[in-house]
Amino acid sequence: MFDYFISGWSFFFRWPIANAKTFRPLGIFLGPILQASVFLFFSLVGFFLLSEGQRHWAPAFGFVGLSMLTGFFHEDGLADTADSLGVSKFDSHTSLEKIHFTFKDPRLGTFGVSALVMLWSFRVLVVSQAQLSLTLWFLVCMLSRSASLGLGLLFSSWFPLARSARSSHVMQSVRSLHASILLLAVSFVGILIGFQMERASLFRSSHFALNAFDAGVDSLAASLVVMLLASLFVFRALVRRTEALNGDLLGALVCISEVFLTICILKIF
Repeated sequence: MFDYFISGWSFFFRWPIANAKTFRPLGIFLGPILQASVFLFFSLVGFFLLSEGQRHWAPAFGFVGLSMLTGFFHEDGLADTADSLGVSKFDSHTSLEKIHFTFKDPRLGTFGVSALVMLWSFRVLVVSQAQLSLTLWFLVCMLSRSASLGLGLLFSSWFPLARSARSSHVMQSVRSLHASILLLAVSFVGILIGFQMERASLFRSSHFALNAFDAGVDSLAASLVVMLLASLFVFRALVRRTEALNGDLLGALVCISEVFLTICILKIF
């Protein structure tokens, strides 16, 4: 069990360094709860450091801390995916080679920089203006990452292009049933943590927090369904264009799902 935990940590986090005796690919499905927990830790640090009138900025500490410990893992995938969209796909074979070369290129292009600026501007704007509760931010972080892995698992099982030679070998190496059960368990645990957080009114940063978490379960579920459908449409288009399912696409999907889910929550709550 310890190897599964360390495998999940070492896959997503660059610090502190941890190496499992035997890498367990299934451990990556612990990623959503590990990342959401790190996000919550840094958010709470910010919550207690900031004055009462500034505590709505606490999630910004969470985003910065999480991104630094992961080495901007998902943001890098978003930037590479955005740069790949800058390759015109007229000659399918030549363009496909250029697209996949862009994923491996460590340099950032105009599309990649623009995507990062828009993502972080969106995060800052929502944190500063919407003042969502830490409960909702925790769930946005956890569910967006669960959605990415879940859709990746679905596509690697059912979508032929996602099983090409250029696709992620990690996603293809896990057994679908075991991975699905683990991912569902992680999501369930995350929601239970969110329930307990909402019951502790200390972590409510503003009047936008739910007065009772269970009163907003239906609305949260509706937001999750909308996010999944929108993410599914975008992810399918990206996989079809790339003719592969790689880690950069999954990282980009995390960021895209985060934006979709945040917008849905803002509309509903």
